[in-house]
Amino acid sequence: MKKKWFRTMDLVDEKYIEEANPDQRVTPIKRKRMITTLVASAACLALTVTSLWLFLPYDKTPPSIEHHKKNDYYAVIEKLNALKKEESKYDNNFDMIVDGIEDVVVGGLIKPALKGDAMNSAPEAAPPGDIYPGLVDDAVIDRGDGNSSGSTYEEVTDNQVEGITEADRIKRSSTHIFYLDGCTLRVFNIKGLESEELGSISLGETYQSYYRQWEFYLSADCKTATVLTQYKNEENQLCIGVVSVDVSDPAKPVEKNRVEIVGNYLSSRVTDGKILLMTEFVMNKNAMDFHKEETFLPQINGESIPAECIILPEEVNSTRYTVVMKLDEATLNIEGQSALLSYTKHIYVSHDHIFLTHVYADVQKKEDKSTRNSMTEITALSYKDSFEKKGTVVVRGYVKDQWSMDEYEGILRVVTTTNATTVYEKYSGGYVSVDILQTATGNSNASLYCVDLKDFKVVASVEDFAPPREEVRSVRFDKTTAYVCTAIEVSDPVYFFDLSDLNNITYKDTGNIDGFSSSLVNMGNGYLLGIGQENWGTFKVEIYQETEKGVEGFCKYTMDNAIYSTDYKSYYIDRQNQLIGLGIIDYSRGDKNNSRYILLHFDGYKLRELLNVGFSGDNEVKRGVYIDGFMYMFGENNFLVKQVSPDAKPGEAEEIVKIVDRTKEESIPCDTAMEMFYYDGYTRYYFPAIKSQYVEVRYSNGASEDIVTALNAGRATIKDLDRFEIEYYMN
Repeated sequence: MKKKWFRTMDLVDEKYIEEANPDQRVTPIKRKRMITTLVASAACLALTVTSLWLFLPYDKTPPSIEHHKKNDYYAVIEKLNALKKEESKYDNNFDMIVDGIEDVVVGGLIKPALKGDAMNSAPEAAPPGDIYPGLVDDAVIDRGDGNSSGSTYEEVTDNQVEGITEADRIKRSSTHIFYLDGCTLRVFNIKGLESEELGSISLGETYQSYYRQWEFYLSADCKTATVLTQYKNEENQLCIGVVSVDVSDPAKPVEKNRVEIVGNYLSSRVTDGKILLMTEFVMNKNAMDFHKEETFLPQINGESIPAECIILPEEVNSTRYTVVMKLDEATLNIEGQSALLSYTKHIYVSHDHIFLTHVYADVQKKEDKSTRNSMTEITALSYKDSFEKKGTVVVRGYVKDQWSMDEYEGILRVVTTTNATTVYEKYSGGYVSVDILQTATGNSNASLYCVDLKDFKVVASVEDFAPPREEVRSVRFDKTTAYVCTAIEVSDPVYFFDLSDLNNITYKDTGNIDGFSSSLVNMGNGYLLGIGQENWGTFKVEIYQETEKGVEGFCKYTMDNAIYSTDYKSYYIDRQNQLIGLGIIDYSRGDKNNSRYILLHFDGYKLRELLNVGFSGDNEVKRGVYIDGFMYMFGENNFLVKQVSPDAKPGEAEEIVKIVDRTKEESIPCDTAMEMFYYDGYTRYYFPAIKSQYVEVRYSNGASEDIVTALNAGRATIKDLDRFEIEYYMN
C-alpha cells in the first residue's frame, strides 16, 4: 500500500520515503528527471493556454435579430444591431499587444502638436464699450402688426438667412429689450442712461449645468417669449423644455405653457409662425433592447417616433439620432417630426430646406495599407407642409458649422475640410468615431462643392484649393460670393470665390498673413470683417478688401494677451452703422477688471475703439445692442448703458469737455518708464509712465482722441492738461 502511495507522491520527505520503501530509494538523477518532466509539462500547458489567449479570434458576430423581422422598425434594428458588438480594430489579443508596443515606441518619439482653438478653451473674453449719439437705428423686421402699445419687433441677432429667425439670449421690440440671464428672463425699458429692469421671471433651478444652451424667441406681436431650456428632469434624463411666457405686461412676465422633450438641444429656427426644433437623442449601445422601443427609438410625448419618419444612412457609425420637429409658435403643438440616425450636429436651414450632415469613413484598401477619407452625407428635408426627404449628396471632407453650407438659386454650396489618413489594414478596424473623422490631419486641405438640388449631383467643385495641411477655420456665403479662411496654426489665407458662373469658378486670396479668423462677416461696400487671432494670445479684428490683384488686409485692431468668445451670436454686428461689439478678457490688466466689453467702429479708413469698459461675466453670454446713440450691454446679473457717437469726429470748433487718464480710471497697467508725449520747440513734456495712448481727450460732440493726436493737431494745449489735473513733467 505504501509503495502505491509512494508512486503518487513527488514532493515528500526523503526520510519518510526510505522508511516506506527501502528497496526503491530516490536517486538524485531520477529526482532530477521527474522535476524536468513536470516543468516541461507545465510549460507546454502554459504555452497552449497563452497561445489560445493570444491568437483565438475575437467574436465579431452581432446578435441574431431574426425574430424581429416582422417589427415595423426592423430596418432600424438591423442598422443598430451592427453596432451592438462594436468591432475591435484588432483580430485578437496579439494584435492589440503589438499595436500597444508600437504606440509606446512611436508615441515616445513623436508627440502630437497642439492645434486648433486652444486659446478659445481658456477663460473667455468680454465685449468693448464707451460713450457716444447719432447713428442709424437697428433694422426693423416686420414679424407682425405690433402689440396694443405700438411696439414693433426689431431684429438684434445677425441671422444666417434673412427672414429665418435664430434664437438668441437677447431680443428687442421698439420699446423694450429682453435678455435671458441664465434661467431668468429679464425685461428692460429703452431710455438711455435712465434705462432700468422692469420685470423678470425665473424658469427653473435645474439649468445650472446646461445654462449656456438656453435661448429664446420674441413673437411678432412682441407679447410672447418662447424660451428653449436645457436641463435634467427628476429621472435624470437630459431634456429640452419649450416654455411660452406672456410678456405683454413687461413688469409681470407670466409662464403660460410648457412642453418637455427628452434629448439634447442642438439648434432651432422660427419661420412663418413655426418653430423648427433640432434635438439630439443618444442611446446607450449596451443598454439597447429591441423588445423595448424606448431604449433604441426617440421618444416624443412618451411615444416612439413612427418608423416612416426615420431616415437611415448607408453607413451607420453612432447610436444617436438628430430629431427635427415643427411646433406651432403660439400653441407649442407638435405638427411634424423626423429622425435621422447617426447624423451630426451641423444643421443649416434655408427658406425651403433643412440640411443635415452625417460624417463617415470611406476606406480605400491597397495591399497591407488603407486610406481613410472623411466623407459627409448631406440630406435635405423640405418642411413647409410636412417633413419630406428631397435627396442626399455625398462630398469629401467634413463641414465646420452651419455657415459652411448655403442654398442659392437651387444650388447648395458647401465648403469642407478634406482629410485622408493612411492606416495599416491589419489595424484599420471597423468603428471610427465622428470626432476622429472631423479632426484635421497632416493630409488636410479645403474644398468647395456646388450641388444642383434638382438631382443632388455635384455640378461644380474646387478641390484642395488651400496649401497642404490647412483646415477650414471660417466660411461665409453672400449670394454669388464665398469667403473662406483656412489655417494650419496661426497663419491664414482668406479666399474670395466668385460663384456667378459655375462653369468658371475663380478665386483670389490674401496669401499667408498673421493669424486666422474664426468668424467672417460681410460688412458691405466690398469689405469683409474677420474676428480671430493675430497669434496665440493676441486678439484681432481685421477688415479685408478685394482688389484687382487679390485680397488685402485693409486695417486691423489688435489686443495683446487677450481672449474672446468664438460663439458668433455673442457678437453685435451692425452693418448700417459699421459697429462690432463683443466680449474680451484682457489679461494685460492682471486679475483686476480684466473682463471687458468693447465696441469698435469702422469709419471707412480704420477701426476705432469707441468703448472699452469693465463688464464682468462669461463672454459667451454677453450681449450688446446700439439704439439711438446708446450702447446697451447685458451679462450674467449685469447691465450697463453708455452713450456713444460712432460718426462724431474731433473738430476745431468743438469744446473739450474732459481729459481722462484711463490708466487710473480703469486700472490699466503700463510700464513705469518716462514717456515724452509732446515737444513745443522749447520744452519737452513727459508722462511718468508709458501711457499717452490711454490719456483721452473727449469733445462736446461725443468724439474722442488720444492726447498726442490732439496736441499735435492744435485741438488741445498743455493748459488743458492742467485744467483736468493730468500729471506730467517738463524738461
